[in-house]
Amino acid sequence: MAEIFAFFRLFFDSEMLNPHGICLLWRPELLITHAVSDFLIGSAYFSIPIALAVFLRQRPDVKFSWVVWMFIAFILLCGVTHFMMVWTLWNADYGIEALLKAATAAVSLVTAIALWPLLPKVVAMPSTALLQARIEERDAALAEARAAMNAMVEMREHERRQSLLLNELNHRVKNTLAAVQSIAIQTLNTATSLEAGRDLFVDRLISLSATHDLLVQRGWESASFSAVVDNMLGHYGKRYQRAGQDVSLAPSVVIILGMALHELATNAVKYGAWLEDGIVHIEATISDNALRVEWRERGGPPAVKPEHRGFGSRLLERGVASELSGVVTLDYAASGLTCMIVAPLSDKVQPLPPEKTD
Repeated sequence: MAEIFAFFRLFFDSEMLNPHGICLLWRPELLITHAVSDFLIGSAYFSIPIALAVFLRQRPDVKFSWVVWMFIAFILLCGVTHFMMVWTLWNADYGIEALLKAATAAVSLVTAIALWPLLPKVVAMPSTALLQARIEERDAALAEARAAMNAMVEMREHERRQSLLLNELNHRVKNTLAAVQSIAIQTLNTATSLEAGRDLFVDRLISLSATHDLLVQRGWESASFSAVVDNMLGHYGKRYQRAGQDVSLAPSVVIILGMALHELATNAVKYGAWLEDGIVHIEATISDNALRVEWRERGGPPAVKPEHRGFGSRLLERGVASELSGVVTLDYAASGLTCMIVAPLSDKVQPLPPEKTD
């Protein structure tokens, strides 16, 4: 142990040594040039590893970061060596300088040995252009997948809409056929002859067709009461007056009410106000959360109650009343026929503001 202490005392002993400046003959210009240059080089060597260390702290995902840390240690020791060279210009501490150079040599040697096996892996890393190309390929694949998914979603939505349309069409066809069947049965049961029954049946089918045309024009959503009245009575060329508040009617109500108006109009032509130069007043009012529709004939012969209830009476008193969940009354007065329909407001019957009137 004493020999080791003696060795280090001798190693760090600088009494017999001269500072480096003596080799420069203490010439100021040489001393200043060496000192400033080594100081700037040492400062730069300290700045570079600090920047690298900050980078690694902020980017912990960098591969082979341990090699960068070895470079940091190597560059820091190089910087310390240059600072030591400034010190030895005036101080002969060459033992300390020798230890710093030895440490620098060891770190640089380890770094160099570790770098060569690592070089093929670094070279194999994709370039920026290759990474950009792969990113573009990935983005293109994602765009294609997204487009395919959108197309599938649109196809599913189209299939869903198609299924809904087919179901709705099937429902409407069944309802229409049921209506035609009912009209045929009721007409044949009350017809006095085959020809009369045929004419009545055709007239009623035309009336049903007119209500369907009106609904088709409105996308089978709804129609206003005023539009139904004008659609069913306008082609007769007879006088009628429509008044009161307008309402929106569901398709099922439009069909049954259109048929009822056709029956009332046919009766007015044959037996009522339109047999002569009379007029029909149609008024719709809303009170107590209920719709009241009044068909009132004036200027014709006295109304006579039929001995047998025909198709029109049954359609009004049963069909219209049932569809609207309301009450239908017929008054055969001397001044003319009056038909009153009273039905509660519902999702099938809704009031329309003035600007919504057809």
